[in-house]
Amino acid sequence: MPKFLITRKSHNRVKGPIMVTTSPRVTCPAACLLRKSSGTDAAGGCYAEHGFLGGFIWTKLDRLEPGQTFKAGQMRVYDLPQLLAVIRELPDATLWRHNQAGDLFSIDQETIDEETLAEIVSANRGRSGFTYTHYDVLSNAHNRRVIRQANENGFTVNLSANNLDEADSLADLRIGPVAVVLPAQQRANVTTASGRKVIICPAIKHPGMTCATCGICSKHREAIVGLPAVGAGATRAEQAVIAA
Repeated sequence: MPKFLITRKSHNRVKGPIMVTTSPRVTCPAACLLRKSSGTDAAGGCYAEHGFLGGFIWTKLDRLEPGQTFKAGQMRVYDLPQLLAVIRELPDATLWRHNQAGDLFSIDQETIDEETLAEIVSANRGRSGFTYTHYDVLSNAHNRRVIRQANENGFTVNLSANNLDEADSLADLRIGPVAVVLPAQQRANVTTASGRKVIICPAIKHPGMTCATCGICSKHREAIVGLPAVGAGATRAEQAVIAA
């Protein structure tokens, strides 16, 4: 059963005061090298696995059921119909981020659940929701199709690449915008081997900039957004970065 946390107004320095959601760890695809259980040198490199988010918030969501609360009642676990209702209540053109941790719902960690994603896309109509996914789209035709449909219908699903070569491969599919993990100290824009421009996330690069004031990841674009590895797992995340 899909379940979520909803933070109506984020206090995160990078995200800024937008609504963000969180999905359980079980939604993270088997294809993601940054999962703790990936068995790769990058295992545990996901920024969401660390700090208060990974050590407390994400773990509580994993353990609790919809309707239950924690943090003295301040945080509540929502089911899918409740999430959809909250999205529909957002004013038109509202920017919000789905899954500050976790990924799109799936029953097997390989194939995105089409119905659940379609319901989120429908609820988002007229609003500016966006997310990122590590689900395999290079060899999984179903995932390519449902992500293309989501992007065509106004819910922006960024394809997450682990390196510049993979970013080129994802961009070649032309089913959605691309974001790529970069070394932690990377602050200059770069280009891929195919000549695509990679723009460092403005909210990371520029003091005072946030997702709320930028919004580039909610837009359809040719440029790839570069996300320097952050958090306690940055060194492990860099193991997924292969120089193009």
